[in-house]
Amino acid sequence: MNNLFSLSFPNCNAKIIKHDGTTFTISYHELVDHILLLRQVINHPEMTQQGDVLENFIKDYCEKMARQEMKFRHQQLDLPWQIDWIWHVHRLHPLAYYNDCCKQLADGEPVDQKIQKFPTNYNKQCDAVPSNSSTNCHVNFVPSIDLVQAVLRQCDFLNKFKKHVFYSCDLKKMDTLLFLELVQNYACFMKLARQNDIIVPTFNIDLIWHTHLRYPQHYRAFSTVVCGFVVDHDDAIEANVLSDALQKTADRWKETYKSNMIQNVDTKTSKASQYVTSSRMVRAPVLNKTYNGTSSTYISNGVNIGVSSCGGGNTLSCDGGNTSSCDGGNSSSCDGGNTSSCGGGNTSSCGGGTTSSCGGGCGGGCGGD
Repeated sequence: MNNLFSLSFPNCNAKIIKHDGTTFTISYHELVDHILLLRQVINHPEMTQQGDVLENFIKDYCEKMARQEMKFRHQQLDLPWQIDWIWHVHRLHPLAYYNDCCKQLADGEPVDQKIQKFPTNYNKQCDAVPSNSSTNCHVNFVPSIDLVQAVLRQCDFLNKFKKHVFYSCDLKKMDTLLFLELVQNYACFMKLARQNDIIVPTFNIDLIWHTHLRYPQHYRAFSTVVCGFVVDHDDAIEANVLSDALQKTADRWKETYKSNMIQNVDTKTSKASQYVTSSRMVRAPVLNKTYNGTSSTYISNGVNIGVSSCGGGNTLSCDGGNTSSCDGGNSSSCDGGNTSSCGGGNTSSCGGGTTSSCGGGCGGGCGGD
């Protein structure tokens, strides 16, 4: 951990384990780091409003990327939270971010997250102001997405987050089993990706998805292994398309896992009753390759989810049998309660192949890196 303050948070790791032993870990500290950044942004509305402040911090971000001043641990520790926010939004578009880094940075490698900052670091940078020294500098890192518009689109997500228990609860008292269930549902959701189709997450799933996207290389490896391709994340989708896709996703979830996707942890971690999703979608490419002997499907019992806390804890299955659910049982709030395991159905579709990626843009598309 990066500072003593981090030790006050539960030390919980959710492990996603494939049948071949391949393991991916999402830590509670990573979620905390993400949540604290969101709280900071909400407290500073100028970072989600069009204007000179936002545009100047975007310029600073691009210049730091061009000069590779964000690559190493010590550089990220000193990074103003405003720059971290711009970087976060860029990483929410994994294909664009990967291509931008590979094509424009001197070493041709994506800049990856090395640390969790936690509040002491954020507060240290609270009064950061954008630099004016870049006026005459040549910026040779130009994101392929409009970062101003990408930031503005996050307002919807932030407004929903303000209704969520994580916005105000004491993160030091988080029930680790609730965190495990959130990651389980995220993994189950990712396994629903199908060929040339759109799936829409609930807000809780999207929160974990955003957290995972903050670690580009880990996310890329996870998505390739579990889904067979790099799943893109797109927040530019029209409301009518979103609504229809959400219902189709919920139907697919129920068919696969024998449970309701929407009537899950989301309804128990919300302060308001009227929200279930944010505007996110994935479009999976058409894949003709096979994965572990299957064609066009991913066998859901190929992945388990486990949790370890302080070196121990329980292991819960995300594959289950024929009748278990992927979200069932009672879930807790931030400070206690019980939660059940995350079973699965028989199969969930995730496409085949191992190297394909999904194109970006509002409607998605297919293509390589």
